[in-house]
Amino acid sequence: MVASFGFVLARPLLDLAGAIRHEMRRATWRELEGRHFAFRGRPVRVLDDDDHLSWVRLADVPAAIGFTAGDASLQLTYPSGCKRFGRPPEPYLSAEALLAHLAKERSTQAVRFARWVEREIAFPARRRREQFGIRPRPPDVSRDE
Repeated sequence: MVASFGFVLARPLLDLAGAIRHEMRRATWRELEGRHFAFRGRPVRVLDDDDHLSWVRLADVPAAIGFTAGDASLQLTYPSGCKRFGRPPEPYLSAEALLAHLAKERSTQAVRFARWVEREIAFPARRRREQFGIRPRPPDVSRDE
């Protein structure tokens, strides 16, 4: 009698343990669900805002293509295309502003990265905005270029 009771109780306990594991994994990965970006094996952090604009973490850009303009100069050049997200706040550049910046870079790695950003990040974000009828402003560019 006791052995059959243990056998009957084991199955619900195993199901409960599996469900807890599944929910813990879902809660852990919820922020990144369905959005993993990597350029040539290097992860690139991309966030989407309420207007379906994609924002690329500035720290990931030099890691992908080498040296580029500093965070402060990019913030001055693209004031509406640069924001801080997260805790602690980290600078992010909109995909459109990043493409405008990468158009000025001359290295082959920057050209490859620009094509990748266009194909994987900017173009899908534009399509989502078109589907929802959202028309964002183009990134600001300083006049003294």
